[in-house]
Amino acid sequence: MFNQQIFTKLFLPIDNSALVVFRMVFGLLLFLEAAGAIVTGWVFETFVEPSLTFTFIGFEWLQPLPGYGMYFYYAIMSLFGLMVMVGFYYRIGIAAYTVLWTITYLMQKSHYNNHYYLLILICVFMILMPAHHYHSWDVRRNPGIQSLTCPVWCKWVFILQLFIVFTYAGISKLYPDWIQGDPIRIWFNGKEHYYLIGGLLQQKWLQIMVVYGGILYDLLVIPLLLWKRTRLLTLAVSIFFHGFNSAVFQIGIFPYLMIGMIVFFF
Repeated sequence: MFNQQIFTKLFLPIDNSALVVFRMVFGLLLFLEAAGAIVTGWVFETFVEPSLTFTFIGFEWLQPLPGYGMYFYYAIMSLFGLMVMVGFYYRIGIAAYTVLWTITYLMQKSHYNNHYYLLILICVFMILMPAHHYHSWDVRRNPGIQSLTCPVWCKWVFILQLFIVFTYAGISKLYPDWIQGDPIRIWFNGKEHYYLIGGLLQQKWLQIMVVYGGILYDLLVIPLLLWKRTRLLTLAVSIFFHGFNSAVFQIGIFPYLMIGMIVFFF
């Protein structure tokens, strides 16, 4: 009886505005991730230039396309990202992007990044979501699918995933090297040349703030976003936190993806 009540509550209808907005933001980020990899030279450095690739075990058969084929590969991915953003054959767009991105993830682990794995998870979740049922080209083609609601589980899937990501990030920082500030000091020492903030990053007080602020943020951000009284303040802190990470560490779309997912708390 209790399980049946939980199951019923998970399928209660809620406003789908957050899901629709996230679809647009996520699609844009997918486009920028793929197109940006071409423009910044990442595709060349990772797939075109190397004569040897390091695939994950069991996926040795996955090899980059010869010549400049990977440029076309990523260009096609960027188009699929745009399809997701505008909701044009949405299911095809997000499923295709998921497959193509997963293939590139598996074929070259020398450029491993845990954010890339997280992107696969979010893509898989989005395949399951009715994110194209409002304000999309799919609705224009088929008005019958238009809806202003989605099941409540669509929201909680993303909130739970964020909780896992940030809680694990906070716990993983609870070891002597991080507490002593060694990783931050090493990283920041290599960024002294940064315009305007390079000198600031060398300050001991700032490094200490980043060390302990990172732990506190990771462990508290989701509970504070869930509490209505602290939600707006936490949103402001999150924008600053992820903006700082983007400027200093230049970690692609990840900071903006995290900011975009906050929409599920409103």
